[in-house]
Amino acid sequence: MAFAPGSSLQAQNAKSLQVLHDRYLASSKDFQRDMEVVAKLCEAGSYFSDAASVRARAVPALEQTLNIDELPAQVLSPISPDLPDAERQWRVKLRKVETDYAAVLYKLSRDALNLGHVSFSFELIREVAFHDPDHKFARRLLGFKQVGDNWTTPFAATMEARGYEYHKKFGWLPKAHVDRYEKGERLYAGSWISIEREESIRSDFNHGWEIQTEHFHVKTNHSLEVGVQIGEELESFHKYFVREFAAFFNSPAQMKRLFDQGEAGTGIGKRFTVYYFRNKQDFVKHLIREQPNIAITNGLYLPNKRVACFFHNPGQEEANLETMYHEVTHQLLSESNSKTYDVGVKSHFWLVEGLPCYIESYRVEDDVVQIGDPLHPRFYWARERLVKDNEFYDFASFTSLGMQQFQHAGDVATLQKYYAQAASMTHFFLNYQDGVYRDALLTHLSEIYDPITNVRNRAKGMDELTGVSYEVLHQQYREYLTALVPAEGTEVTTTEGAE
Repeated sequence: MAFAPGSSLQAQNAKSLQVLHDRYLASSKDFQRDMEVVAKLCEAGSYFSDAASVRARAVPALEQTLNIDELPAQVLSPISPDLPDAERQWRVKLRKVETDYAAVLYKLSRDALNLGHVSFSFELIREVAFHDPDHKFARRLLGFKQVGDNWTTPFAATMEARGYEYHKKFGWLPKAHVDRYEKGERLYAGSWISIEREESIRSDFNHGWEIQTEHFHVKTNHSLEVGVQIGEELESFHKYFVREFAAFFNSPAQMKRLFDQGEAGTGIGKRFTVYYFRNKQDFVKHLIREQPNIAITNGLYLPNKRVACFFHNPGQEEANLETMYHEVTHQLLSESNSKTYDVGVKSHFWLVEGLPCYIESYRVEDDVVQIGDPLHPRFYWARERLVKDNEFYDFASFTSLGMQQFQHAGDVATLQKYYAQAASMTHFFLNYQDGVYRDALLTHLSEIYDPITNVRNRAKGMDELTGVSYEVLHQQYREYLTALVPAEGTEVTTTEGAE
């Protein structure tokens, strides 16, 4: 990792992060060496497929093809004394090597946290749990609770204790109701009715289906099944968001709101509320009083109502997801406080929209999260204008724009350019040189959303937080964005939009 020049504070922060990364790399090499010993023990006993699995688990997290967030649902069983001696030997050795390495990583994560490198600290916590799935502190930080021999979430534990079970199609149901639901019956207002009758009743959004998940309350008049699917998509996204942007939730109140899943999982009304309409007509009809221009939007977040709203748009599944992730990002940020505030009013509004626009590129493929694809229209067009036309907004003036100046840019084309540059600047600050500016950006975001008015209105700019002038930052941004070249032969989406 190489670090950018800047003030003594920035240099000090960069140096401490570099030292932590060096410690991580040294520990990782020691771990790989020890895992190779285990792999050779496997091969000596002709356990060749196990040797390959051991070597796969030794790969550093950033190069890992395994999903390190996929953790076992049960507590690890003791290694059986009845195994053949050769197998027992390598399994005991493997268990010790991985738990010892997890302990080293946990110590490193605590050191990173104490030095203010929250993002790196949380990355390490994920790796701790991967190598020691029963590490109680890592599991707790990742939102799990041990119940007997199982690892579960507080909400799931509560529901199971109440006699519910999770059905992939219908969500949480009382166990006694599952068979009747599978046979086509539906419970409404205390009576069992047909699917057709329920669909007729719930087509009115006021009587729609309501689905509870760990962190969301989804209401929809589309169908129970789609509501459950939306809930699963949102839970997967929430898990990513809290993990990836841990440094944003830096006050005790904010950390409690999004990390203390026990509280969020037991109190109905403390979840994030999402409305999903079966079509645009219902979406407009229900929301036009709140937003007279609702017909031109594909979704919105209403801060005063604390609800994110979307609708089913057939044939536009990818665009639907982008809109959902964009608006729910606004929701997660806004509702990290107990009250809702206007943010970016005087300046720095670029990040208020930049992060949600960056999040539009969030994808999950084969259970692996991908984000920041250069082919995404936001990044692609910002790069095209910068590289081919030398068209951009200088950082000093662009970051000084407040809410009104940004949102009322004058015409749609200018607003599109604003959104594209804001998204690309977010891409840069999160990922440049292995994330050297990442925690500074999240500190900036925290100040923009701070519940104290003076902090919000006087949020420090990225030049001050990094110790690097906007002139230098812009040059680094230009170099970074220029390097975001799509792979040869790939097809670029040519449409571009505002929010």
